[in-house]
Amino acid sequence: MQEEMRVFIASSEYIAKKADSTILAIKINIGTPEPDPVSNGADYRCKIEISELSFREYSYGVDAVQSLCLAVQCLRYVIEPLTLQGWKFYFPQDLEHELDLMSILFPVHT
Repeated sequence: MQEEMRVFIASSEYIAKKADSTILAIKINIGTPEPDPVSNGADYRCKIEISELSFREYSYGVDAVQSLCLAVQCLRYVIEPLTLQGWKFYFPQDLEHELDLMSILFPVHT
């Protein structure tokens, strides 16, 4: 089986502190949109990966932009439950100041 080539267009690193105080370094990766091989290139897919959480999924769209936008939205469904479970997030270089990761990744415009 050929190993899948991983090309990421965006990556971010954070430190996560679980509700039980366990510390975990995580890296969020978003892949380059690519034609979906199952649809013979008619649709696109975009990989989302957080290896440390064993999360590897694709978002699918009718074109590259939609698949990328849906990949970002997919992160909401991974991060939000962790926040609700009491996880706290930090930049690796600043463990003194907790991040509101939901507000950073999904700012609300008024």
